[in-house]
Amino acid sequence: MLACEAGFVFFSIYMAKVFALRRKPTLALRHRKVFLLRLLAQSPRAALRASYVERFTTCGKSNCRCRLGSKHGPFYFLTQCLAPGHIQKFLLKSEPQRREAQAGIAQYSRFYDTLEELSQINAELLRRGEPLESEPA
Repeated sequence: MLACEAGFVFFSIYMAKVFALRRKPTLALRHRKVFLLRLLAQSPRAALRASYVERFTTCGKSNCRCRLGSKHGPFYFLTQCLAPGHIQKFLLKSEPQRREAQAGIAQYSRFYDTLEELSQINAELLRRGEPLESEPA
């Protein structure tokens, strides 16, 4: 995620959410797994793995108001890190574009959280010596 303060962009890293699974019965974990798999089957078609960035800038004019603290903006960008050193960034010009970008980012976040919970359930089942493919009774 990216956050913007005073025209500077700060990167923050989000770690995976930890789900409390150790005390849950195996059957409950299996039922939750079936539910999560159903959610994942409904893949979010507008998901975006990106950041929504609000930015205020200064221009090059020496007598502009932005030099006195009233910066230009806000400008809204969609930013994606594609590979080390490869960042795609573009301006979201209209309000409908901005709303779609925010909704897509939220869809991706929910999808990722669901996948992360499924992964942690699978790891807990393996820790217990349980097979991953069996269905709940």
